[in-house]
Amino acid sequence: MKTIKTVLVALSGLGLLFSAPAASAQQTDWHVVATAARLARQKGSYAEAERLYRQALELQAKTTVSKRADVATTLNNLAVVFQDESQDAAAEPLYRHSLEIWEKIPGKDANVATGLNNLAALYHDEHKDDQAAPLYTRALVIWKKLGQAESSRAVPSLIGLGDIFYAQGNFAGAEPLYRRTLAIWDRTAQPASPEAANTLNCLANIYRSQSQYDQAEPLYKRALAIWGNTGHAENLELAATLANLGDINRSQGKYAEAEPLLAKVLSIEEKTFGPDNLEVAASSNELALLYNCENKYSEAEIFYKRAIQIREKNLGPQHPDVIRTREIYAAMLRQEGRKAEAQSVEMGPVKVQVNTFQKATL
Repeated sequence: MKTIKTVLVALSGLGLLFSAPAASAQQTDWHVVATAARLARQKGSYAEAERLYRQALELQAKTTVSKRADVATTLNNLAVVFQDESQDAAAEPLYRHSLEIWEKIPGKDANVATGLNNLAALYHDEHKDDQAAPLYTRALVIWKKLGQAESSRAVPSLIGLGDIFYAQGNFAGAEPLYRRTLAIWDRTAQPASPEAANTLNCLANIYRSQSQYDQAEPLYKRALAIWGNTGHAENLELAATLANLGDINRSQGKYAEAEPLLAKVLSIEEKTFGPDNLEVAASSNELALLYNCENKYSEAEIFYKRAIQIREKNLGPQHPDVIRTREIYAAMLRQEGRKAEAQSVEMGPVKVQVNTFQKATL
């Protein structure tokens, strides 16, 4: 399972500004700068966003009308930019400072929940899930108190806590959180996003692990549609989804449906890792097993040989993975009546001409 990026929620000072009775020139100045910073981040110009948020903080410090909540918003947003830039050590104290401010201001529960989620996301990225989980839980309690537990505002916390449970193998805890997330997205017509595809894939994986293929399959297909529609048709997350769906089809005897999926996985991994990577060996082995099941022994042989060659190169001829792949290949040869060849495969390295391999594509 590939690592899933946690959704971060950046707050805007627009509502805070327009709720004020009047705005001074200085207040307008910092707000204009903060708005420019927010737009820069949306464009991926993180260095520019960082510079502008720092400038907004300096302007806020000079004005007497700037409210503590405004400062907390800018601190939070600057922390988000730092996290975008993988500067987690710089982001953490800003998240904490913004939370300290919001927790002292009546009526800022929604801001507190968002700040808790962002700090939890930081800890999750740092693999400090023991610190992240309580923060996500606190955020969800606040959203429930505000009547927002089943709204899009609670989604980042639902996903974050669900991902932690999923990583821990606590599928009973993760499943209802993912299902609530999908229900919210379906109800609010949430635009398709990579985060949605990841959540669909995780929930489908849970059902696949329980052999609930009828529930897993449509979720995988939804995830694949999102990857394709969001410009991620060649990424590793999509490859993982293809592999999982292909495994379901193979286990159900739907070999014709599984074949193009597993071939696409191999193609993506070759482009990403190169031809001699162990991931490529694993995908080659999966295709070999599929062709073996279909009694397409000549096709299976090509992929078994390639898997063995790559694994021997990376792991050595006596590694258990190499030996096991040889044994499976030899068993197929015996099934064809090629006993002498089978014995040779089990005893030593397999020679294969790489240029005879034909890349499989959809």
